[in-house]
Parts: sequence; C-alpha cells; structure tokens
Amino acid sequence: MLPPDCLHCLTIDFTHAPVAVRAVLMHWSQASVASDELRDLLCEAGSAAAPLLVLSSQRSLTLISTSHKHVRAFRPLLAVIRERLLGVAGWRTLPVRIASGSDAGRELLRLALPDSRALPQIDDFARRLRAAAVLSSACGAFSGELSALVRMAVQAANRVSQETRLGRPDSSPAESELETMDAQRIVEEELVAWQSSSPALRTSRRPVSDADIGPFRGEERHSVVRVRSTSLLSKLRTA
Repeated sequence: MLPPDCLHCLTIDFTHAPVAVRAVLMHWSQASVASDELRDLLCEAGSAAAPLLVLSSQRSLTLISTSHKHVRAFRPLLAVIRERLLGVAGWRTLPVRIASGSDAGRELLRLALPDSRALPQIDDFARRLRAAAVLSSACGAFSGELSALVRMAVQAANRVSQETRLGRPDSSPAESELETMDAQRIVEEELVAWQSSSPALRTSRRPVSDADIGPFRGEERHSVVRVRSTSLLSKLRTA
C-alpha cells in the first residue's frame, strides 16, 4: 500500500445537468468501463504512486486522492472528461465540490444519504464503494488513508441500514424525519471515530482566512468544502 497522507476529494455533481452532459458523465458508471478505460487510468495513477479512488453514480462522479498527489492523480481522468464534453452545451456550469481532511470523509458520506433517503440507494452506495476500492487496489492506486476512509464509509452505511427505518414503505413522514436525524447522528459518530484515530491527517481547517478564500464566494468562507464559481474542468489544461 502507498504511504498515508491527508485526503483530497473532488465531486462533479451532474444531478441537474443537461441530458447530453449527463450522458457523458454517466459513462463512468457503466460496468464495462471498470474493466478497460477506468482500469487503465487507475493503473497510470498507481504507477505514478498517486493514490486514486473513483466512485461513480447516476448523480455524481467523485475522485479521492491525497493532498500531495491529487493533481497528478486527478488530471488524466479530468482531461478525458473535458475532451468528451467539449462542444456539449452546459458543461462549463457543472458544480464541482472539493474537500480535504475530515471534510473529505463528510463529503463521501453525503453521497450515502441522498435527498430521497431511500435505503436501496444507501445499500447501493456501499456496494459501489467496495467495488471501487477493489479496483483501485488491484491497480496499485490504493493507500492506507483510502482504505481507512472506505472502511468508515461502509461501516456508516451499514449502520444506517441496520439501525434506522429509512426508506421503509410503511414509514410516516414524521417517522422518516426522525429516522433521518438518527442517520445523521450515525454519520457524525463514524466521522468522529475515523477522525480521532488519526487527527494529524484528518483535521478540518476552520475558519478559513482571507488568503485561503481564492476564487470562492464569501458565504462559503467557513467551510473547507467548496463549490467553485467557475468550472474547474474548463480551466484544465492538457499537455
């Protein structure tokens, strides 16, 4: 396994993207991709000693690496996506969220609890995350921090499935609200346990100073999770 380092997470949210844009990004959620193109990109990251985990769904594409290596790990995949999106209307406005440290874990668990609060989606999240970890490990692109993150996220998803009634068809709206609060408590417990086991790597940097704000809007200054006001993909340059 590669040595541990602070995590860095990038999520492209295409929930409300135009159909043509969604078609390009949902390409990465197809099972056939895992055996060829995505595997090649992960092996390239592994050869460069750049940890990389790629988690795709019908709503988003998430890349996770380490702070020291994330540019090298993310660039080849983002370059392929950008090339395929050129000329497709609407891709430049895709929201991109970035997070580091403990916020990378929080961002990942955010994907496990979608707005619909449907239990099948939570179970599907755990399944897809385990598959992504297996593929990353097989390509030599896994690391100790990625492994710890996956264990924490799967544990949180399993607890939500076992300890709450989220997604049950016989649940009333009031009960669903209470179960959602219970699920959020479980998420926080797992995040705290994960963070406290290695605080040097998983701490959050708050509040953010003026020098750290960069291109982000003022109302986002007290969070390490950012939504870029301009598309990150549109700024990507390929050699």
